[in-house]
Amino acid sequence: MQKTNTNRILVIGGTGFIGSNLVGYLAEKGNEVVIYHRKDSNLKNMNGFPFKSVFGDLTDKDNIEDTLYQAMEGCKAVYNLAVCGSPIKKYHRLREIVNIEAAKTVAMVARKIGGLRLIHVSSSTAVGYPDNNEIAGKNYTFNAGYDHYALTKLQGEQAVLEEVKRGLDAVIAIPCSTVGSHGMKPHQLNVFKRIAQGKTWIYPPGGLCLTNVNDLVKGLVLCYEKGVKGERYILGGNNITYKQYLNEIAYATHGKAPRIRLPKLILNWLGFGAETFFNILKKETPIDKNVAKMIGKNLFYSSELSKKELGYTITDWRETIRETVKQLNIN
Repeated sequence: MQKTNTNRILVIGGTGFIGSNLVGYLAEKGNEVVIYHRKDSNLKNMNGFPFKSVFGDLTDKDNIEDTLYQAMEGCKAVYNLAVCGSPIKKYHRLREIVNIEAAKTVAMVARKIGGLRLIHVSSSTAVGYPDNNEIAGKNYTFNAGYDHYALTKLQGEQAVLEEVKRGLDAVIAIPCSTVGSHGMKPHQLNVFKRIAQGKTWIYPPGGLCLTNVNDLVKGLVLCYEKGVKGERYILGGNNITYKQYLNEIAYATHGKAPRIRLPKLILNWLGFGAETFFNILKKETPIDKNVAKMIGKNLFYSSELSKKELGYTITDWRETIRETVKQLNIN
């Protein structure tokens, strides 16, 4: 078992939205943060955060173990946030490599090194898509096998838990729909901007579990500090409808709330049509049939276990939206 540096933490997938917020928080708390990333990674979200780089590529089968060993050396914790979430068909194999195979390799290397805890960051899609009158907990029966992304995230969890059986100390963290000002994904940012500009007229019929990125980041740290080995923790937020969400953005930005509810049938046809069209062009689709099916449902999740066992706290959703708008200076 390795001798660990009590302040050294590795973040895999640290250049993205959630990852960069985690890196900033960990560094602020006095930790030595190491990021595992490709040499050509876009580091725009890392501006101002102190960190060290270890170059590696999760798709490089010949070198992945060696670079991960180098990155994990001396660490007390490893956060794996790496993900391929693109719905484009050409990324089918890449989703399997990153979400399943790389997750397995990260867990295996962490077990072999020993003396550290792995926090594997999954997705609420791996829990399943609750029906409209249900709030899903960690033991909800998975029902999203038709969604390749959701399936790969679940299989990634299972790969990690297999290593737990072999002695790995690991916890599964499950984020929900997350928002925040720093590093938010373009499609999320555009929702705020379009409503502020009065350019959104329709809203989907479903709902979401809206999570403040600051709550999530603190929850990830709590998973390291208090999580039970092998447990799944949903780190969610407030369960609200899309209408509530978009109306509050309009209020906070002094914009215009959408007034027309999009019927599920039309939503499903839009998803199917967009997916077909953009796949022909081999471009990223703004919506596909699975996303259409998702946003037609109330995707509500329970964080009660995280509250009870970790001391996880949830910011009011209105405050989350207003804080995001204020920091983004959108109005």
